[in-house]
Amino acid sequence: MRFPFSRYKVYGNSMLPVFKPGQEVLTFNWAHFFSRPKIGDIVVIKVKGKEIVKRIQKLCKDGYFVQGDNAPESTDSRDFGPIDKSKIVGKVIVVVR
Repeated sequence: MRFPFSRYKVYGNSMLPVFKPGQEVLTFNWAHFFSRPKIGDIVVIKVKGKEIVKRIQKLCKDGYFVQGDNAPESTDSRDFGPIDKSKIVGKVIVVVR
């Protein structure tokens, strides 16, 4: 079983202005065990072996459409399609200072 919390570093500009490159975030990994992810949740997802930070933009019948807040510089569901709930590692709950 995964630990309830994890720490991740933000790379790239895809979540500007909310998160800057080099900032660290704390995720609650059990946030979606008993509830569904919601539009607006900022989550860490695992795609192609990498963990990336994105915002849930919409709910689709085949998964969750995620996108970076800085869309022109984001690799997201526009590139890899909707993601399954199992790809969500955790919900971002705080920026680590």
